[in-house]
Amino acid sequence: MNRWRTLIHHAPQLVEKLQRVNPPKLRLVVDGRVVYWALQVPKEDDLAAHARWPGMSSPSLEGWLVEMLTRFEHGWPQAEEVQLLAFWPPDRLEPFARVAPKKAEAGR
Repeated sequence: MNRWRTLIHHAPQLVEKLQRVNPPKLRLVVDGRVVYWALQVPKEDDLAAHARWPGMSSPSLEGWLVEMLTRFEHGWPQAEEVQLLAFWPPDRLEPFARVAPKKAEAGR
């Protein structure tokens, strides 16, 4: 299972944490490089309103998170380390989720 699939597998737990921590944005770091500076985390009400339009996806926060992670997986399929940081502008960052090689893997 690649790093993205690991995060997607844990999407329900990540959504619970998103709801508890409630950051307005997420920063995405892949292999030590920021690839998305400030991804807006949608509110449940906004997702429900958006889903009412024909052809629109992501009726839930979990659906949005899985869709977002899947998009980034296509851009960085061989990522070794993926980090999501909770971001409160202007400068508050907190670790949110991280998937990286185990120490034994890293030493190969």
